[in-house]
Amino acid sequence: MFRKFYKTVQEPFTRDVFKVKYCQILLGIIFSLSVQSIAFSQSRVVSGTVITEEDTEPLPGVSVIIKGTTQGVTTDLDGKFEIQVPEEGATLVFSFIGFVSQEVAVNNQSELNVSMKYDMQDLGEVVVVGYGTVKKSDLTGSVVSVRDEDLTAIPVTNALEVMQGKVPGLDLTKSSGQAGAGLNIRLRGNRSLNAGNNPLVLVDGIIYGSTLDVNPNDIASIEVLKDAASTAIYGTLGANGVILITTKRGAQGKPKVSINSYYSTQSLDDYDYIMTGPEWVDFRRESRRTVGEWSSPEDDGNIFVPQQLENFRNGIYSDWANEVIGTGAQQNYQVSVAGADEKVNYYFSMEYFDEQSLFENDELKRYSGRMAVDYKASDKLKLSTNIMYTLKDQDRRRDPLNWANKISPLGAAYDGAGEIITLPLGDGVTVNPLNDQIPGNYMDNEINRRFFGNVSLEWKPVTSVNFTSRLGLDNSNSRRGVFMGENTIDVGSDGRTVASATNNMASRVTWENFVTYSKASTDHDFQVLLGQSMWATRNEEYFAEGLDLLSPTMLFHNLGASQEGIRINSELIETSLASFFTRVNYKFKNKYIFNGVLRADGSSVLAAGNKWGFFPSAAVSWLAKEEGFLVDNSTISELKFRLSYGISGNSAVSAYQTLGGLSKSTYAWDEGSSETAAFGYYPSLIAASLGWEETASLNFGIDFGFFNNRVTGSVDIYEQNTSDLLIERAVPATSGFTSAWDNVGKTRNRGIELLLSTINIDQPTGFKWSTDFTFTHNKEEIMELVEGDRDLANGWFVGYPISSYFDYEKTGIWQLGEEDQARENQQEVGEIKVKDQNGDGIITPDDRTILGSNVPKFNLGVNNRVSYKGFDLSVFVFARQGNMIVSEANGSYKIDARENGPRVDYWTPENPTNAYPRPNAGTSTGNARYFSTLRYADGSFVKVRDITLGYNLPQQLIENLSISRVRVYATAKNYFVWSDLGGYDPERGGNLSFPMTRQLLFGVNIEL
Repeated sequence: MFRKFYKTVQEPFTRDVFKVKYCQILLGIIFSLSVQSIAFSQSRVVSGTVITEEDTEPLPGVSVIIKGTTQGVTTDLDGKFEIQVPEEGATLVFSFIGFVSQEVAVNNQSELNVSMKYDMQDLGEVVVVGYGTVKKSDLTGSVVSVRDEDLTAIPVTNALEVMQGKVPGLDLTKSSGQAGAGLNIRLRGNRSLNAGNNPLVLVDGIIYGSTLDVNPNDIASIEVLKDAASTAIYGTLGANGVILITTKRGAQGKPKVSINSYYSTQSLDDYDYIMTGPEWVDFRRESRRTVGEWSSPEDDGNIFVPQQLENFRNGIYSDWANEVIGTGAQQNYQVSVAGADEKVNYYFSMEYFDEQSLFENDELKRYSGRMAVDYKASDKLKLSTNIMYTLKDQDRRRDPLNWANKISPLGAAYDGAGEIITLPLGDGVTVNPLNDQIPGNYMDNEINRRFFGNVSLEWKPVTSVNFTSRLGLDNSNSRRGVFMGENTIDVGSDGRTVASATNNMASRVTWENFVTYSKASTDHDFQVLLGQSMWATRNEEYFAEGLDLLSPTMLFHNLGASQEGIRINSELIETSLASFFTRVNYKFKNKYIFNGVLRADGSSVLAAGNKWGFFPSAAVSWLAKEEGFLVDNSTISELKFRLSYGISGNSAVSAYQTLGGLSKSTYAWDEGSSETAAFGYYPSLIAASLGWEETASLNFGIDFGFFNNRVTGSVDIYEQNTSDLLIERAVPATSGFTSAWDNVGKTRNRGIELLLSTINIDQPTGFKWSTDFTFTHNKEEIMELVEGDRDLANGWFVGYPISSYFDYEKTGIWQLGEEDQARENQQEVGEIKVKDQNGDGIITPDDRTILGSNVPKFNLGVNNRVSYKGFDLSVFVFARQGNMIVSEANGSYKIDARENGPRVDYWTPENPTNAYPRPNAGTSTGNARYFSTLRYADGSFVKVRDITLGYNLPQQLIENLSISRVRVYATAKNYFVWSDLGGYDPERGGNLSFPMTRQLLFGVNIEL
């Protein structure tokens, strides 16, 4: 392990930078830990009293600490304190749970009397919502904020990943361990059968997409909008929930420089799912014994290729998976400068990110820069711009594990000179899984350049009116080139190279104008928003491919040198959306709040007459804490009830789908001794009058706080009913078509969400411990289909989640002594036994049943934070329970033993297990009865997703360097996972390719 790590950091370019930089940091940590606090040479005593500002009552238990040290005292029962401080330059920090912390300079004073305000941060905190902000206390919808330390607590490739387990109602998993792998995101379940179910992601008000390349250090907050009251302002765009990203801007004061960096190694706990050489030999022998072709090792010559048999007898075999799996690495360097004066607010940042996965040639490099500037032209006019540019250079590796897991292990990977053996098994056909990493033999490279930004104008002609005009542009250009040389996994041994190139140009232009009118009095607070939005997208793509290049050195840069199989294609897709919206907020006596929204959307992708949809919502909330019977209650510090109902739409059908379409058909014309191909077109898609899918959402929520907000949280209960689903249904063949799209079908999601935060310990000594707890339960079910209660072609069933598994239920393996029963079902002992669901004594298709779904019964997140004297420790546990997965490890059992496969407990007369059927060379995975029942596995898991230990260097150590803060930290990610699948991390799903990795990370945060 150490040798691999040392080899990694010896690589050129940034690896050398890392070695020097992190060695310096390590020495700094050792030195700082050895520094002892210096006693004050001259000191004096300061005393005083701490009271509450509101009612002037003495406040006992207040922590009084000398700033920059760990020396402090607490106030007594009368709120009094006495502390010894340095003679000069001392500042006292007063803090207490439920109150705003204060810093007071001692100067020449010997007595200090301090008044502390109740901490109304939770109620007064400003939360970003659609087209504006609102105080948290005034929220009527279900909104969860992620900010501060949660955004940068764990380094991630995609900033959205920080929300896993921290937002109730959000089911977020990583798709794989591949470099730059995406995320699977669902907010309150799936609603649509064929349209999209991803939530809308916006950055500073402009649509971005779920592949978020924004550096987490540049993000100020993430707001997740879940119910109709909060998402209706986005109409059709917000049908599946909304995630708002707000980036950082400068603040008044001297320029602030931040430097953040980390380096990590990525590894795999183990990968022992596949049979070794001796195990596969026994397996292959057993498969031939079943059909009478093998009885002893003397028969090996009949069932093995000569070279493989010789290799086995000489103990030569390879663990192909471990040959291709290596050690990955991840590194990140980010610097930002921020500041502001009376006229200009600025923020600049740059980032370099590099991720190398477990496999060679699977790497992502990302370079990004961001600039945000606000210019206050006058007291009434402000101009702003926010620009991001990202360059991604990604090499993708064709999944080598699928091939490595199934080829015979009876071969050597390298020859005596250490060179890769191209055809290692002696059959002249099977290629080495390592061939793809021979330099110049395989390349899949994509370069993407993305410009994302907006300019806006804010004009405030009078105090009560604010007008905003915003123009956003998202423009990306990408080129993906693929070259597969001779004897690569996909080309095989036929020798014909393959090269292709895809060029894509995509853009989205957004223009929005909205005005807000606000009016407040003693008992009434009134706000009206009127707005208009429009956007247009254009996606242009060109593709070319050819076979058998004249020279492999051309890669994909000279497709004209292809000698055969030339294919070309291009397409243009344009869409647009126009919207008008209004929102009314009204608050009476600071405790009764009403919110109403109406949005009209017109979508170009829908049929004429159905393009416009109207989506209203209404919500009310009651700040019960402001009532007379609770306002003086010292136990209940916050209590609010929320109720909302609204309708949202979904127009996520393909562009031009409602217009009908033609497909190309090839015809052959006989011209004597040769045939000439000709092309024609036939109607393949019937025009359809498609309209909006609509979701009606009802939400009831309670926000609470107890004991000066030492315990805070919220509970939400919701129901979402979606109707007019976009489904493809059968039509009479006399129409000239076999199917057509229509608005039919219904789904429903019901659930409960809990968010709980507690401050467990907060001692004057500096020891603090807090816990955040989230719980999500969502029941997803189809309520209505086109005809009947099931659609077997798509696997949809009324009363069950959209992604459900319908199959026979395996109960075991037919055993010796059960020959007669097995024979009644045309089976033999050693084969799979399934349950007779209807009890008629015969297994028929009617005995299939719903086995499970990939939708979890619940998600759980628990995050503990502990800090003491400069040290901080966080431990985050994430659980996903009650979901089923289709396991490749389980389902790729090669019953005929023609290929290698997973190490499993299979049946033999000497080993009458109930796990897997007997190997049988006379059948195959496609012919073996009920073989599909082996695929299913419990996908539940509990993992310690990350453990982070950090240390802030003492101020005395760094103040002479003009550095305000240095924090070093180490993080262990995904090191502890518990599931029924052993060392496999089921967050990946069921696939063995690109498994989830463990990550050991070291980083530093510096503020100047």
